[in-house]
Amino acid sequence: MKSPDALSRDYNNRLGEILDISWKILKSRFVDGRHIITTEAPFQHYFANIISTIGEAYCTQRNDIFLVDLETKIEGLKGKSKYLDITCGFPRQNRSCAIELKFKTKRQGAQDFGRIDAFVDIEALELVCERSFDIGRFYMITDSTAYIKQSKKGVGTVFRLHDGAIIEPGVYQYPSKGREHVNVTLRDSYVLEWEKIGDWYFLQVNIEKAEA
Repeated sequence: MKSPDALSRDYNNRLGEILDISWKILKSRFVDGRHIITTEAPFQHYFANIISTIGEAYCTQRNDIFLVDLETKIEGLKGKSKYLDITCGFPRQNRSCAIELKFKTKRQGAQDFGRIDAFVDIEALELVCERSFDIGRFYMITDSTAYIKQSKKGVGTVFRLHDGAIIEPGVYQYPSKGREHVNVTLRDSYVLEWEKIGDWYFLQVNIEKAEA
């Protein structure tokens, strides 16, 4: 007899599957040209639409609801308000995810700012997962190999975003003009693995809810 092959009864698992499938679809549509992404705004729009469609397909009971929101305002993160790029989840099962996005091209430059801002996003996701979200996801798309290669000097030696980088818990700061006052404190460790498809590189970082 075959093992049961059905959607998980655990809605946290369902949420993870929805995001994994949606990310695969977004990457494929972007690389193949169905979705034209030149800035972060269309990345946010297209990805949220895909997540909404896949999430609805994962509603199996009549009272299941899957919701997706853009620019969800969170108050009191390090004394400031923060707008999360995408939030989604099953509200009746009290399962939710916060998502932050980065789209950076080599034409834009400013890779040092990009590295620091990526860490700021990961920190924000850790903080909201301590308060109200079950999981967090950070996604980044770039065609700049400066992000992928290991830095030998400068910001990239502290805010390490290269392929294979190991990010340890701790405080991160670098006197980069324009970001010199940015302090990032990370709770967990991460291993960064970039994925190359065509001329583009894709990064996913999974953030888990803080243990009580």
